[in-house]
Amino acid sequence: MEKGRFCGKSTSNLGLLPDFCDVRVIFMLVLIVELLAMVLAMAIPSTTAEFWDHLAFISMMAQWIALLNAAVLCSSRRLLNRLSAPAAMISTFLIMMLVTLIFALALIRLNLWMQLDRETSPLGEHFLLRLLVIAAAIYAVVLRYFYIQHQWKLNLEAQSKAEIQALKARIRPHFLFNSMNTIASLITFKPDVAEKAIEDLSDLFRASLKEQNSHTLKQELAITRSYLDIEKLRLGERLQIQWAVDNSLINEEIPALSLQPLAENAIYHGIEPLPGGGTIRISAQREGGRLIIEVTNPSSETAEIGHSNGNQMAQANIRQRLRLAYGNDARFLINATKWNYTVTLEIPVT
Repeated sequence: MEKGRFCGKSTSNLGLLPDFCDVRVIFMLVLIVELLAMVLAMAIPSTTAEFWDHLAFISMMAQWIALLNAAVLCSSRRLLNRLSAPAAMISTFLIMMLVTLIFALALIRLNLWMQLDRETSPLGEHFLLRLLVIAAAIYAVVLRYFYIQHQWKLNLEAQSKAEIQALKARIRPHFLFNSMNTIASLITFKPDVAEKAIEDLSDLFRASLKEQNSHTLKQELAITRSYLDIEKLRLGERLQIQWAVDNSLINEEIPALSLQPLAENAIYHGIEPLPGGGTIRISAQREGGRLIIEVTNPSSETAEIGHSNGNQMAQANIRQRLRLAYGNDARFLINATKWNYTVTLEIPVT
């Protein structure tokens, strides 16, 4: 999609293993293990009283094994995710089997220490063998699921990279032609303004050609300003711009070209259809632990036609890259009213 939070999040998301340090993952793990314990308890022929005894024992044992595995994988996840997918799967399987074996041996040792006989012991015959076989089958299924998820994320990343390259190449021909015509008309009368416009156009193309998948907010704002400065020369007083940027956020990492295409859409679908033009408002503010970026442009019946029929590739691409980089921690929102059209990006920040 790299340094900073953006890189770290994206890289970790593309690893084979989920983040077992995350409270939400632990909660889901506990819930799934408890459901599995109920299934295993129901598979054992028993009376009602015996069923609850079996469920209590299986739940206790399964939850301990799951939480111990989660703790080990939480601490070793970075190392495991550096391995190739097959090596990570094998290593993870062996680690979980080792944790299960150690726990089973400790439980057998506790059973001997308590001097429980075969009738009163909950372990039963061949306890160690049965536990390891069941654990191996469950771990194989779980790792297979992780592998499928990993492949899906890699495919999504490849698709996202292809789309961002298409997005970078998608500078509308009319924008380029209009910019060159504007510069040509300024060379004789306002050479300093023409020179500044050429520099802005160069900055915009340079950003499009770079292979970076993330920018700081400062870099993204600079690219967007260069684009808007060029359009301001063409549209004149029809284009007004309001900025509201919290300068404490300028070093935060965001997906590359996540703001400039929104400004481009705001002009193409919002300003150009209106004879009198209008004002684009761009804000970047902190709300709690989130960076809130908003781009607002005027709307009308004419502009609404542009919105419904316009190319939505930029919005879809930005939405997908946010999901790839931050999962469910980021949001892409659109609020369309009779008078305004607002796109909001919500990105977690430190």
